[in-house]
Amino acid sequence: MNEVTSESQLQMAAYAKKKERKIGLRWSLAFVFFIIGLIAYMDRANISIVAKPMMDALSMNKVEFGLLSSLFYLGYCFAQIPGGMLAEKYGARNMITIAITVWSAFTALTAAATSYVSLCVVRFLFGVGEGPMFPGNAVFNSYWFQKQEKGRAASALLSGSFFGPVVAPALAVGIMTIFGWQGVFYIFAIAGIVIGLVWYFVGRDKPENHPWITEQEKALILENRSVAGSGTKKRAPWKLYLKNVRFWAIGMQYLVVLYMQIFFLTWLPTYLIEARGFSLKEMGFAASFPWLALCLTTLAGGAVSDLILKKTNSRRKARGHLAVIGFIFFVIGLYLAAYATDPWMNVLWLTLSLGALGLPFVASWALANDLGKEFSGSVSGWMNVWGSIGGVTSPIICGWFAQELGWNATLIINIIPIGFAILLWFVIKPDRPLVPENN
Repeated sequence: MNEVTSESQLQMAAYAKKKERKIGLRWSLAFVFFIIGLIAYMDRANISIVAKPMMDALSMNKVEFGLLSSLFYLGYCFAQIPGGMLAEKYGARNMITIAITVWSAFTALTAAATSYVSLCVVRFLFGVGEGPMFPGNAVFNSYWFQKQEKGRAASALLSGSFFGPVVAPALAVGIMTIFGWQGVFYIFAIAGIVIGLVWYFVGRDKPENHPWITEQEKALILENRSVAGSGTKKRAPWKLYLKNVRFWAIGMQYLVVLYMQIFFLTWLPTYLIEARGFSLKEMGFAASFPWLALCLTTLAGGAVSDLILKKTNSRRKARGHLAVIGFIFFVIGLYLAAYATDPWMNVLWLTLSLGALGLPFVASWALANDLGKEFSGSVSGWMNVWGSIGGVTSPIICGWFAQELGWNATLIINIIPIGFAILLWFVIKPDRPLVPENN
């Protein structure tokens, strides 16, 4: 009888441990990051949804409107490395709370701008406010997740970000119908302040500091994460990083990733209306499909990447091969979209294209965490600086191409940089550390 009881207790303990691995407080906090990403990207996407009435109200052409998105990413670029380093020093809880508060304030001020010049200043500062979000999340993930969970951890914020444009078109069009285009920004600013308060209340920098975590989950994390939880704060070895060609390759390939994503974020609604003849309401529905695909692919890609890493112990396969496969399918989708004659077939191929981009997205952020370890804020901030350069240039360049060459030519031209990004993944060599362990 005692043997049966002991066996039952062992089975229950094993089940509890298995459940703890899958659920736990860390995944609840990851869901909060999903919501943070959702609101952040709705704030970004809203300006593209209200593009037509905003351009009419402030007498903007396509290039001038594209400059607004570029200014956002210019400010976003400047905040990346400082945001990552500050998150490493002062913790993700404080930095992300500050970021949410600042960008929500400037979301509201977007609607209050009375001239094009003031709107440019607001969008630049909005980008500065949102800049620390992803590097701060990378620092959080370093302390809260096991080595084999980094892909799924990265996919939480990413998939929330990409789900934002899924719901933003319908929500923004509905709000705009009732309150005008300015009301869209005011309402989403309030949503940002609310999630900022939630994060400050429930978030902590490390599992050791959280009053709600169980001893079992805390022990599991501390045993299997890639960074130490205490000790003297060290600075990232920037001199060694900057001498490493692989460090530069990580950033440059991400420039291509974000360049392509921002093309969709800035111009997809306008493209569907002008080139494919969708009405405003049809556009709100059609524009959601590519973003839904990107959201789902990011979630699935994080899980698949972690599974490959667990089975093969190879980051080259788990991160590098996954990214290259995503780039290949992106090219196929964009090429077929350019030559599709039916508007809804065009949406189908655009959905395949943007959805495939989820694989290099999640591979890039997981890799920044893998290689950065306790300096993941600095490494991810560096990577996102390059991504921000793509974000700065994409709206202006693609807006000019569309204005001068037409939309189909713009889609075809955008295929070219993908080949460069694929080559860079062979330079990165994900299985090798960025600096020798003794440094």
